[in-house]
Amino acid sequence: MKKIAFPFEVKRGSVLVKIYRTPSNGCDSFTLAYYQNGVRKRPTFSTFQAAKDEAEIVATRLGNADGDILTLTSADRAAYLRARQLLDGVGTHIENAAAQFVQAKQLLGDVPLLQAAEYYVKRHPSRIAPRPVMEVVDEMLKLKQSDGLSEGYLRHLRYDLEKLATAFHGDIGTVMGPDVDKWLRGLGVSPRTRNNLRNSVQTLFAFAKSQKYLPKDHDEIDGVTRAKDGAGEIEIFTPKEMAEILAHADGRIVPFLTLGAFAGIRHAEIQRLEWNDIHFDAGIIEIRAAKAKTASRRTLPILDNLRAWLLRHRQETGPVCIYLNMASEIESLVRAINGARRAVWATAKGVTNEQLKQSEKQARQKLAKARAEHGRPKHRGEVPPGAETAKAEGWSAFAWKHNALRHSFISYRIAEIQNVAQVALEAGNSPQMIFKHYRELVRPTAAKEWFAVMPDVRN
Repeated sequence: MKKIAFPFEVKRGSVLVKIYRTPSNGCDSFTLAYYQNGVRKRPTFSTFQAAKDEAEIVATRLGNADGDILTLTSADRAAYLRARQLLDGVGTHIENAAAQFVQAKQLLGDVPLLQAAEYYVKRHPSRIAPRPVMEVVDEMLKLKQSDGLSEGYLRHLRYDLEKLATAFHGDIGTVMGPDVDKWLRGLGVSPRTRNNLRNSVQTLFAFAKSQKYLPKDHDEIDGVTRAKDGAGEIEIFTPKEMAEILAHADGRIVPFLTLGAFAGIRHAEIQRLEWNDIHFDAGIIEIRAAKAKTASRRTLPILDNLRAWLLRHRQETGPVCIYLNMASEIESLVRAINGARRAVWATAKGVTNEQLKQSEKQARQKLAKARAEHGRPKHRGEVPPGAETAKAEGWSAFAWKHNALRHSFISYRIAEIQNVAQVALEAGNSPQMIFKHYRELVRPTAAKEWFAVMPDVRN
């Protein structure tokens, strides 16, 4: 019998199956070696005949499909096997990898795929350490304080965001837009307050993204709808109302009131203003960039009636407004005005002090009953301070109008000088906003009366 030479070869067309003698532990063993679908196969048999029979079956099967089999060079085969090894490590088939690569290249053009992937990972980190909401709030406020932002703005921001942190205790990354929207709606605040709270949350999210506590594409604020602010219509005081306001105002708040009414300076900007920012000799008021809402410097003229009011209360140095929060001062002012109106009404009607006291008692009882049945009113200011008896007694109450000092100045100033661009510069506003909200609200004759509101020379 002819001796068998190993490796023994079985061929069918271009298909070659080899049989190797591979004894193990003193026993015969025969191993086939061939490629199928680019993968090397090495089945083992205990006898040569069994190995030969299997080799012929394999060679015949592969040979019949020879037209569908790609013949690879040794270099190509090595590259293929290496690619398979790399892709197996990430659980991806070679054809899927090729398809994704082609799609990516079509989108990226000449930009290397790896560079694009690195850029994406940098902007969208998959592993972000959890940061509690209150911890991010404290960090942001500390940073903004070091940037020189006003104490008033920081207090407002902390007040708003502490409310958020009370409602959302966990990681800032778990705060979802729909949940914030539901929370805001449930607070029972006015549309304006709701929108202000939303703005504060948006500021916090922006800071968290800048510090990589949230991914760059974090857009949960988009799921928080803005409330329709029905109170957004521009309201102004009449010249008669402004004269009444100043007649009953405490002297310490007159500069605040007149700078808003006759210069159009924003409330927050007035509270940052120093007396040395008011240049009486040059006839201008300087709003420095650090004190302006828009962070840009502007100057505005000291009009004649404003000069007269300011000179009465002028100080050499220090803040123009000594109050950090004007809300209580405005409330006291409104109460004083309504008290004076009620006194005039009572005198005209011959109402006695005893009758006034009885009316006040009835108003308090009615208010207490309403609160017991329905709770506190949803929005503050529904009944102006000092006007609790006005409806029952039939006299006209005075109510403070939101931001009406500044709104009045802009409206009357446009009517006076008919120059939108100049008024926009003075007010630190855009001409577009002026055109949209303020044009033709008042007539020139009313503007003349407004800027003629002067202090009583007899006092």
